Amino acid sequence: MKEETAASYPFEYIIISGMSILFFVTVILMSKSMLIDQPTRITAEGQFDDVGNNIGTKLVDFYLIVPTNGSLNTTLDMPPDINGHEYVVSLSVANQTDQRITIIASSLNINVSYTINGIGTSIPITGTTYSGQSEHKLKYRS
Repeated sequence: MKEETAASYPFEYIIISGMSILFFVTVILMSKSMLIDQPTRITAEGQFDDVGNNIGTKLVDFYLIVPTNGSLNTTLDMPPDINGHEYVVSLSVANQTDQRITIIASSLNINVSYTINGIGTSIPITGTTYSGQSEHKLKYRS
């Protein structure tokens, strides 16, 4: 009769430890998108909403106070980056009546669009600005 329990316990420990380490490494590698990328995307979209709302508020202010024959200049405050990512803000007139604000962050693959109904006919503002500095100029001449 042979006694083999002295060799089988260390082998069992090595096999179970190896499988556990392999399992945890797999979970850690696959959870990056769930634990890092998704929260970054969600917070970035929230901050893009804030930027879009700020620009929309400025455009509505323009609509309310713009003179019939004259010009109006103001500054537009935007964060230089959002979560470390740069972005582009485009202003355009959609379907001849609505003002459209589009924010694009290509590094996050985010494209957010906001529409302000009805002010595109009276004060059509078009142009593009890039993040990187916090102060931007918005000019209107009629």
